[in-house]
Parts: sequence; structure tokens; C-alpha cells
Amino acid sequence: MVLLHLAKRFEHHLPKNVVVATLNHGIRRDALEDVKLVVQCAQNLEFPVIVGSLSPKSFCDENTLRNQRRAFLLDVMNQVKADRIWTAHHADDAVETMVLRLGRGAGLMGATSPKLYDDPWAKPLLTVFSEDIEEFRTRLGVPFREDSTNLLTDYERNKIRLELIPFWSELLGYDVRKTLFSSLASMSVFREFVEEQGLCLLDQLTVERVPKMLKLRRKAFLSYSRSAQLVLFYLAVKSLKGEIRSRGHLEDAVNCVSKISDRDFGNFALKVNKEIFVVEVL
Repeated sequence: MVLLHLAKRFEHHLPKNVVVATLNHGIRRDALEDVKLVVQCAQNLEFPVIVGSLSPKSFCDENTLRNQRRAFLLDVMNQVKADRIWTAHHADDAVETMVLRLGRGAGLMGATSPKLYDDPWAKPLLTVFSEDIEEFRTRLGVPFREDSTNLLTDYERNKIRLELIPFWSELLGYDVRKTLFSSLASMSVFREFVEEQGLCLLDQLTVERVPKMLKLRRKAFLSYSRSAQLVLFYLAVKSLKGEIRSRGHLEDAVNCVSKISDRDFGNFALKVNKEIFVVEVL
């Protein structure tokens, strides 16, 4: 809701076709009240609003819910011919994401997401902590409803926010969110440099690029160090809007290129011959 009011405050600096979009996952009984509040505020601020809804389910994992939201917002963006999607993710979300991904074994490239801007996604509040947002909301009287599922520890992210971060902070005697966010910012500098240089190398390796498919020079790829190969393959899949689900898949994919072995990894496929290998996102 704070992001909505900021959009109104700075609307003269924004495109004219600002549209508010909200999705009801159908999980919570009180979700309709949330939707009503968003619609009412959007109308009061004279923004058009689009509401989406899904069939009720007793439980969905976090990744499924995230993918549903992203698909809905992308559909709305195309529908209204917008060029950017703003979400209200803040600094606490960034810290929780980093801890969550590090716990799953992510390295530098994976742990440092999300970004302030990653076309078409924009997160203008990403450097602001929740207490600062709350102070702004209270001072200006911005209406608000707490998502009741945020208080449940059924989800991994909630466990990090409600249990791990407070325990960690109490143990060390200071707010670890601030130091973790500082580390996240430092890591992001290195990631951006690696991505920039890696994408330049990837362009040099590319024989052909079409949507969801990349054809690369195998011998030139193998001339780089193992570490560079891992980064380049990661960037190849990412550039196709694909996802590598684990470090093991990444290692296996590079081994397939070396051994000239085709393989289907589920969300991407690899075809290899002596001179060329093809990465295709499924």
C-alpha cells in the first residue's frame, strides 16, 4: 500500500498508464478483504485496478505461489501494454532471500538476487527496511492489512523472519539484518561485474540465438577454466529466461559438454557434438 501511495505522489514522473494489479490466491478466507482494500485505495487514488483470482487450495509451496504471481503480473503487463512491473519488496525480503538461498547451497550468482531493476521487474523499496516503511505508513495514515499467513511458520521464509533472524540478532547483540544487507550489497558489486564480463564472453561463443535456444562453440567454451565454464553455462541458461535448479545440474551440464553427451535436465535440454552444443529452455 505504501508503494501505491508513493506512485500517486510521484505520478507526474511516471508513465500515464499506471495500473494496479492484485492477485487473490484463494488460500486465506480473509483474502477478499485484502482485495477490497486494494481496490478501494486504487480507486481513491484514481488508478485503474485489475484483480486476478485462483481456485482455492489448502496449501501451496512458496515457489508455486511466486510463479503464479509472476505469471499474473506479466499477463497484466502485456494486457495494458505496460513496460515495467513494480513490486513492494523491501530490504528485509532481500536479506531473507539471501539466507534462504545460501541455506540451499547457492553461490555468489544465486544468493545475491533480487535486483532493484531486472527488466521488466522493478523493486523501488528494495533498500528500505520494514520499520522505515511502517514509520512512513503510520505518519501518513496509509491503510494496511496484515497477511495472516505472514505469522505462520509453515513457510521457510517465515521461519527465517520470525525465528532465525531474531535469534541470530539476540545471540550477536545487534541487528543482523543490517550487516547481512551490507554483505549483500558488496556481493552484488562482484556479481554484476562477473555477469557483465561473462555475457561479453558468451556473445563471443554464440553461433546462433533464437528465443529459448542458444547454439555455442564447444571447443572455445572448453578452453576456459572450469570455474569460467560453470559461470558461462549458468549465464547461457539465464539469458534464455531459464533456471538451473541445483549446483549438481550445473556441474552435470558442463560435464556433458566435455564428454559430448546429450541430456534432458527437465527445464532445459542439452545437445552436444564435437564442434557445437545447443542449450534449449523447455
